[in-house]
Amino acid sequence: MDALISSFILVFTSEMGDKSQLMSIAFATFIKVRTVLISIFIAAVINNGIAVLFGTYLTEYIPIKYIRILAAISFLVFGLLALKNDQTEDKKIIKSKYGSAATIISTYFFSEFGDKTQLAAIALTAAYKNPINVLVGTTLGIFTADVIGILIGVYLNKKIPSKILHYISAGMFIIFGFITLYKSRFM
Repeated sequence: MDALISSFILVFTSEMGDKSQLMSIAFATFIKVRTVLISIFIAAVINNGIAVLFGTYLTEYIPIKYIRILAAISFLVFGLLALKNDQTEDKKIIKSKYGSAATIISTYFFSEFGDKTQLAAIALTAAYKNPINVLVGTTLGIFTADVIGILIGVYLNKKIPSKILHYISAGMFIIFGFITLYKSRFM
């Protein structure tokens, strides 16, 4: 359960104000909300599924203690990079001739491929050795952040500066980095 909750919290907080949330808001302005929700869920499952598979096989070749230390360092690096990068990503959306769902899934998939949350899913899978809970946690984290983005994102952007959302995200990565580093001492 620890893997599910940690994965959810880390990914949810890091996605608040991130490009996937901004894309969801933009898509919802000209595509049915139901189509946007289903499409982003499918793309999140695919992206996180790839990350979890990679994280699962990584532990077969490298001892778990070292993977946890690498995960902790990567969380700390992500947190520090998030503190440095407080710029809002481009919200430009390009329509596809293949339909709304295909446009959303492909745009979302390629924009999130190799992103910090996918790398976090790899690290979380390797650290917790619980791929199902990490997959569920990371997918629900991204999806929940995007739903909030669709439902109240415009309101949040008016009331809470994106800089503060980036600081919260950075803080969560740093906290998870120290927690993972601390736990790796006992494994």
